[in-house]
Amino acid sequence: ERLQAGKPETGVIFLNARHDEGDVMITIKDDGRGLNREKILATAKKRGMIEGNGSQLSDRQVTSLLFRPGFSTADKITEVSGRGVGMDVVQQNLKNIRGAVDIKSKPGEGTTVQLNIPLTLAIIDGMMIRVGSSLFIIPILSIRESFCPAVDSVTITPDGNELVRIREYLFPVVRLHSVYGLTPDSEELDKGILVVVEAQGRNVCLFVDEIMGQQQTVIKGLSDYIAKSRNVKGVSGCTILGDGNVCLILDVQALVEMDKSEKYH
Repeated sequence: ERLQAGKPETGVIFLNARHDEGDVMITIKDDGRGLNREKILATAKKRGMIEGNGSQLSDRQVTSLLFRPGFSTADKITEVSGRGVGMDVVQQNLKNIRGAVDIKSKPGEGTTVQLNIPLTLAIIDGMMIRVGSSLFIIPILSIRESFCPAVDSVTITPDGNELVRIREYLFPVVRLHSVYGLTPDSEELDKGILVVVEAQGRNVCLFVDEIMGQQQTVIKGLSDYIAKSRNVKGVSGCTILGDGNVCLILDVQALVEMDKSEKYH
């Protein structure tokens, strides 16, 4: 069947995991035949899950049938299929931890399953930094370098944005005290530290007062109320310090995106 469709005889399964905002996003994708809409509808009709032939249902509504308890299109029961215990269990377990699962499919091209898992128990290597009296964690994997800038390395564009020259390149500055409404030790760049971070091939310089040190960090999710607060934008989670205080973990990608659309200083 694969050869007739012009595909290699051996199928391929792609697996990808990435950090996005406060979630770990796991994507599983194959290059198979995709979901069989007619077979799904026939099974759903047989089990009394839909009325009529289901022709009025959108592709997303048809896909959602896969999450119904007891649903299976397998022709026979094996150790791993045909029992109707599968995607409904996955969906419920993810809901229990405030996660989500989504399925997308293209006939003849394959199926993609995406799992969104909150960063409630993830552990990362982080760099603790201080801005005013507040502490933050920056994921080590996002940090490229840090330095104290010289006065003559700073350039201000006509629209008021700050750029810092690092060797032959110019990088924008994000003042964390402006983002979070804090009072820094000094607003002069040469009196603080710039931490160069990268996300999706773009670099920005985070202006901080002090680098406190590196530590392993257990990431806990923010509540819906806190996550929607304007005062914690650019944050992917939090951690509890040894003294019991809460320390916010910066979402570097979100901060890079802010630099494209907002002005802080």
